[in-house]
Amino acid sequence: MNGEVDERRARLEFERKVSKAAPRFELKPLLDLLHSKGYGRGDILFEGSYEGSTSSLVQSVRFRSRSSHKVVITLSLGLLGDNSLLPSYFLQVAEMSREPEKFYDFIRFFDHWLIQNFVRAMCPEDDPAIYGDYHRVQTAFFKMLGVGSVSTLKWLMQLCFPDLCVRVTRRPFTEATSSHAFRTGESRLDGSGIIGRVYESDSSGFVVDLIAEEEQDAHGRNWPSVIRPRLEQTVLPLLESLRIPLLVRLRILHHASWSRVDFPFADEHGYLGYERIRDDEDSRHTVVMYRGIVGEARLGGD
Repeated sequence: MNGEVDERRARLEFERKVSKAAPRFELKPLLDLLHSKGYGRGDILFEGSYEGSTSSLVQSVRFRSRSSHKVVITLSLGLLGDNSLLPSYFLQVAEMSREPEKFYDFIRFFDHWLIQNFVRAMCPEDDPAIYGDYHRVQTAFFKMLGVGSVSTLKWLMQLCFPDLCVRVTRRPFTEATSSHAFRTGESRLDGSGIIGRVYESDSSGFVVDLIAEEEQDAHGRNWPSVIRPRLEQTVLPLLESLRIPLLVRLRILHHASWSRVDFPFADEHGYLGYERIRDDEDSRHTVVMYRGIVGEARLGGD
């Protein structure tokens, strides 16, 4: 019994907070939040607003316990909004009628379906009726992009690292293999074998430079700890099927800390008794974040 009471209080508190902060929400995060709390698509009713400012898309959120639709989301969108395609004549007639709310309820019926279709078009990944497997659809579309070009790879990296300046160049990468070495009784005299153990060849690859003004981001985190998770979780899985040689470097334009003599009684101590040496001018430094053929074992060194 106490558990049910606590759960009801928690839900009422959640509804109160959402209703109070409704104009601060974007539509997609608001729907994600409601779905995570157990409100299905059939529990949500969309309606347009004929009054209120258009500074925010979400005007209000109301919760109803005794109704087929438990949540009513009012938006500055639809047939009653400022950007409505409905002629103003109908609104004038409605205002002069005895019961204008009946006309507005009639319009809101169409509003709900128009806004719901807008949400489906904006977020197709949330509706399994549109795409059975949205991840497979994304993969198919991504393969059609042709990421094996400088311009497209730069576009992708800029999307993944919007807080950094991105520069992409093409350059040859040297590969070494021992599969072509001559072996007695095995190799054929068809021109495919070489004298020696290792055969080196060049293959075309890409160099991605992520350029930062300072060593830390706006939240005080070092850039390598910010870049590596994005590379491993987002970028590399997308490029895995392409098997392209890739070098990702972080370039810091200005140092935030400089060398000083490391005294035993100092509050902070450096590594091996020294820090970086400061020049007369700000010097850049580069950190290799990734080097290898994407989808294969990583190579060592630059």
